[in-house]
Amino acid sequence: MFSAPGSAVANTQSKLYVFLTQFRLCSYGRLHICQFKFFDPTGDDHCWGPALGEDTPLATASYYTDPFYAECRAYGRIRAAKGTQLKAIAVPCHGYLFLRRKDKEELERHGIDFGHVNLAYQRSTIGGLRVRAIVKDIGSSNSGVTSTTARRILGRVVSMNKEGIYNMDIRIDNFRDGKLVDFGSSWTEPHALLDFCPPHAALERKMADRVMFEQMAEDEEIKTRGKLGMTVKALHDMTLRSHTVQ
Repeated sequence: MFSAPGSAVANTQSKLYVFLTQFRLCSYGRLHICQFKFFDPTGDDHCWGPALGEDTPLATASYYTDPFYAECRAYGRIRAAKGTQLKAIAVPCHGYLFLRRKDKEELERHGIDFGHVNLAYQRSTIGGLRVRAIVKDIGSSNSGVTSTTARRILGRVVSMNKEGIYNMDIRIDNFRDGKLVDFGSSWTEPHALLDFCPPHAALERKMADRVMFEQMAEDEEIKTRGKLGMTVKALHDMTLRSHTVQ
């Protein structure tokens, strides 16, 4: 199924439990496959319990909290979009797959640790004890976020938010060639945890990508014509006014 994997990268910025490895697939050429650690929703019940209810089925809790499902929900919405603006914000995704046992063993020989497994829960999930993976295009090592592209990319982020997708992990390392790579922390509407938030907290969640983009531009000293922060603030103010009217 694949050649010897390249260097693995654990995403520690957000709770993604993702490793990036380069594979050679017979029908796709060279692509990235993002492998997800086994997810145990009982470890995060202090986060989702108050919102969803302590008696919520674990499958439901996972649907809103598992990084793998976060990726699937976001890319499903992106794929269904009619325009090109939304598709331009994300590295192309080709779907998901379950790795075979020998593939998992090969990865483990290369030092990949898939973490603790809650056997009772994992056996009840789709795919069971097989490792889940998402197939994406390989981007270059260049973020693609520059003084000349920042406003355009921000516009795409705003378009994504308007479609009900909130990446929640806007940072320079999450961009390749001006496109977002990682959606493991994202919330896609409708989302039970977002619905549970008070109006002001829900608004902060929805504005988080734009605020983080501004902070990223400041931290990376990305100079733009005019002030990008004023653009973000204007968008924020418009959203606040819209929310107040509603």
